[in-house]
Amino acid sequence: MFDRHFAVWPEQVPRKLELPATNLYHNITVSALRYPQHPAIHYYGTDISYRELQDETERLAGYLQKAGVQAGDRVLLYMQNSPQYIIGFFAILRANAVVVPVNPMNRTAELAYLIEDTQAPVALCGQELSEFVAPHIGNSSLREVIVSAYSEYVRKPTDLPLPEAVAEPAAAATGEEGVTRWQDALNASLQPGPLTAGPQDLCVIPYSSGTTGNPKGVMLSNWNTLSNILCVQSAFTIYVGDKNAAFLPWAHSFGSTFDLHWMIRCGVHINLISDLTKIADECIEIKPAVLLAVPRVWNKFYDRVNSQFEAATGLKKIFVGKAQKSAAKRIAKAGVECDAVPPSGFFDKLWDKLVWSKVRARFGGNIRFCMSGAAALSPDVAAFIQMVGFNCYEGYGLTETSPLVSANGWSGPGTSRLNTVGKVANGVKVTIDTDAWDDPERPDEGEIVVTGPNVMMGYWNNEEATKEVIIEPGTFRTGDLGKLSDDGYLSITGRVKSQFKLENGKYVAPAGLEETITLNPLIEQCVLDGRNMLNTFLIAHPNMEALRAALNGAGIDASGDDAALCASADVRTFVLENLKKNNMVAPDWKGYEVAKTLILDPEEWTTDNEMLTPSFKVKLRNLLAKHDDEIKAIA
Repeated sequence: MFDRHFAVWPEQVPRKLELPATNLYHNITVSALRYPQHPAIHYYGTDISYRELQDETERLAGYLQKAGVQAGDRVLLYMQNSPQYIIGFFAILRANAVVVPVNPMNRTAELAYLIEDTQAPVALCGQELSEFVAPHIGNSSLREVIVSAYSEYVRKPTDLPLPEAVAEPAAAATGEEGVTRWQDALNASLQPGPLTAGPQDLCVIPYSSGTTGNPKGVMLSNWNTLSNILCVQSAFTIYVGDKNAAFLPWAHSFGSTFDLHWMIRCGVHINLISDLTKIADECIEIKPAVLLAVPRVWNKFYDRVNSQFEAATGLKKIFVGKAQKSAAKRIAKAGVECDAVPPSGFFDKLWDKLVWSKVRARFGGNIRFCMSGAAALSPDVAAFIQMVGFNCYEGYGLTETSPLVSANGWSGPGTSRLNTVGKVANGVKVTIDTDAWDDPERPDEGEIVVTGPNVMMGYWNNEEATKEVIIEPGTFRTGDLGKLSDDGYLSITGRVKSQFKLENGKYVAPAGLEETITLNPLIEQCVLDGRNMLNTFLIAHPNMEALRAALNGAGIDASGDDAALCASADVRTFVLENLKKNNMVAPDWKGYEVAKTLILDPEEWTTDNEMLTPSFKVKLRNLLAKHDDEIKAIA
């Protein structure tokens, strides 16, 4: 450490800055004191101030303690993103209890497992979800459910279109044993006892996806999450009163830590968006300063804008071409990646005004930076976002690491790098265990091992699983494959468990390869496989509308229903050749990785048909079983 300045350092000034070690609830307390009248939440035309937010949090916490919730008890939080979700989360913490966020897509069977595993005595749930919780009251540890209708927080008349769940009025109290209306709990106006939970105490138990079995409860302390928030706060500037467009699910770690708790700590005006199809429309009104999204959102943005560019004619087409060349030249000259480069010079500014400014205006025209997480962002998409004029920083992390491990943007402008997830976060250490796999063609790759204050305490009620990944307290085996450059940039290359070996002994890490395929406008979802086979094969769900248009353009019969079209050998050949030409190309793809066979699935993969987990990861076992006959025919 550089310490020459200590020779002239004042004796009364500490030489080391200690980070604040508090509980997570402290964030809302401080923001309510600093910005009492500032709007904390905007929900379909209604603003809720920070003072109101904390007041309702305190009252609900008082009711939870009256209902018998003790320090350390687990309480289910089973709701859509809403004001009630925020109030419920902090109320549970204020009651010195532990939050168990439940994905709203989970239903009775999943709830049964979570209730049994956590022994939760109380649940907070949205009215539209209460029917799935009710059967467990009195038949398990669950004694009471507090139910709220989202419409209770739409307190001002609005002409905004309301989703069905938001428009539904609050049902009258039925007197059903174990069921309490949200407003009744608040109206009791009970004050909680002292806040005793400390920084190292268990705070929240989000559950993993459960792709290969029952989900695992990830135990995160107050300090786990706070250390992550302080990390990003030191590197990315957010101002009091800034607006954000919140649509990431708060039941997941990325959305919870950064789209909720970071915003609350900084006094941000949180604008809730429940309809993902209307993100752009909402952003025009909100004018957010920061936008956090997942690759799926950025991919759709990329596809939509590019399709409009390709459809342009006449002068508009010329302007688009000039703008693209101008932006590419300016970025290349600056020598930066991920960071936006302001236009300079008359023509550079002209093309930016005519084309790129209009694209930025679709997101409100006020965005200072964007962040992408939860999955890998394609370099093509990242480069395009940069051309648009957004600073877009990709990060990497897991639920078990609270979640952030690394990100571009830490070291200031001009230090980000495409094809990486940036440098390791402050206070976090990453090592690469090259013994985790044995591909001789990639000797510098291995399993990513993380050490830091962000590493989970362990898995709830699962000591065996904890021992498999926790080397020692604070050190975690991620299961992800990656490599570190000589100058400290981390790249993710796959999953240890998802990698597979072909008959010829070659290893394939499919995650990044699959991402390149989903950039093709013909493909919505895909999986690359081929374990113990001579060649790889691809299972894909196509964009049926785009596929029919492409087939018609190529003079191929596009009649018949979706199933018949996907079963057609001619159609499969057409799509596969398109992918080989545009996506499965060197140097990103090696010859043995290129799929030799394509299986088209006309049915979208969803949680309802058991093809996706609640966190939208493909259930590979189920997908392979669905297409077992076709796979056997390949072999």
